[in-house]
Amino acid sequence: MEDIITILGFIIGILGLVATLVGTFFAYISFINPITLFKKYLQKPEDWEKFQGIDNHLSFYRHKKHPNFQIIIDWDKELVENFQEEWINNDLYPDKTNNASYYVRLEANSMLLDKELFVSLDGHRYFVPVPKVSMSNDHERQFYYDKQQVQLAKIVGNHHFEKNIYEFAKECKKPIEIKD
Repeated sequence: MEDIITILGFIIGILGLVATLVGTFFAYISFINPITLFKKYLQKPEDWEKFQGIDNHLSFYRHKKHPNFQIIIDWDKELVENFQEEWINNDLYPDKTNNASYYVRLEANSMLLDKELFVSLDGHRYFVPVPKVSMSNDHERQFYYDKQQVQLAKIVGNHHFEKNIYEFAKECKKPIEIKD
């Protein structure tokens, strides 16, 4: 009888340890570091779905399995009207008067975690990230997309004639390097 009690106590102890580890993991991903989890979810664009909410001026993209992780675009909050930069190929995007920039917000549980600047080009036929800038050794501006920008472009981007963000980057007036 004593052996059964010892074995039962051992099993209960192991189950308690496993429950503690699982609880600690869920506490970590839920409360401590949601941006790390968000970046993990961005890696699979097929896991995101567009969701039209009550307000027509908002576009929501939510994670299918974890809908508290959302990407939001507020079309009423235009940052720069008639947006122009030297990387934009005006020959390919003839409607120059309707270019505008917007923030794409990354939110978890309605809390802003990060934001990325996107631009709408050619009458909203294109919706792409605004490339980041670095300076070359000869003091020339070089443009690039980082990993998060590429991942967001795969989810919320629009590339009218090009198939994806990679083709768009090649067609720009000044090529945009992609740093995955």
